[in-house]
Amino acid sequence: MNRKELTVLIVTYQDHRKFLKQALEKLQKHAEFVENVIIVQNGAEYNIHNFVESLSIPELTFITITNSENQGSAGGFGIGIEKYQAIGAPKLLILDDDNYIPNETFDFLKNLDDKKVRAVYGEKIAISLYRPQHDMDVTRFQREQDVNEHFFENTVHKFSVMHKFHSSKNYTRRPIREICETYIAPYSGIILEKQDIVNLEPIQRSYYVYGDDTRFTIMMSRAGIRILKFKQAVSVDLEQSWYQNNTKQNGQEKSDVQLMLETDNVNKLWRPYYQIRNGVYTGKQLFKKNNSIFYLNLLIYCVMPFFVYMPKTKTGLRNYRFFLSAVFCGLFGKMGEINRKMFEA
Repeated sequence: MNRKELTVLIVTYQDHRKFLKQALEKLQKHAEFVENVIIVQNGAEYNIHNFVESLSIPELTFITITNSENQGSAGGFGIGIEKYQAIGAPKLLILDDDNYIPNETFDFLKNLDDKKVRAVYGEKIAISLYRPQHDMDVTRFQREQDVNEHFFENTVHKFSVMHKFHSSKNYTRRPIREICETYIAPYSGIILEKQDIVNLEPIQRSYYVYGDDTRFTIMMSRAGIRILKFKQAVSVDLEQSWYQNNTKQNGQEKSDVQLMLETDNVNKLWRPYYQIRNGVYTGKQLFKKNNSIFYLNLLIYCVMPFFVYMPKTKTGLRNYRFFLSAVFCGLFGKMGEINRKMFEA
């Protein structure tokens, strides 16, 4: 990593000033690498420009954008990436507003032999920072192979009965065992190069929230960009996310379908609703190769949760109806922001 090589993009929402302040103060220590910082405020809870000015961090150049209403992650990161493409540095680092890069990661990236990495993986490289507090894949850096695009063929929101057969075509052997290659990555912690994303499909605003980063990074991978993870290159969460608080049970990850069907609180349904709807939409749009296999997967995906996860109660039946609604909205492309009033008790 070279001097002034990075633009940092942060999207913030609600009133996260406490965490945003900490994240920016951490970033200040590495201002030598940062050309500018784009902060997108999703919903004007306070004056973001005045807040940034009050921090008195002259080492960093800030560009602030305010969406008067929360436009979801798709709207926030979408407008931020468009701004970056217009005025940004050669590389973009995307962070959440409660996420920071520790000193050790900057040291690792500064000393990383870029030429050697490109000699193995090619000229189009992106790095997805490892989030040990968030990542449920405990064997990520122990395996000798990673899933490739074939793994996702005909999937319905990550599910396919074909995964039971463990076909070798779904996996690619790692050139370097210690480096994990991922086909899909979150926004937070990704470092990419401007020249590689010039012709990529823009962020799809219709996703509103959840899954828009999945689609964006799928398009990166399809454009020949190799997304790599290094165990030494980490990002740190300043607070526990909804995802972390709700998807772990006895060390196991709970699926969004399980979360949706098992909750008693109707107000908690909207997050898995978006995840399921958007995941089904992505599967149909990008991964459907064989109608018979895709619709078999869809049938199993819809029916199996009724018997496996759904409590046989009035609340369970209510949740199952919302689950089917999410599936069919994704299937038929009924996207955009949903009316949250439907999830009021």
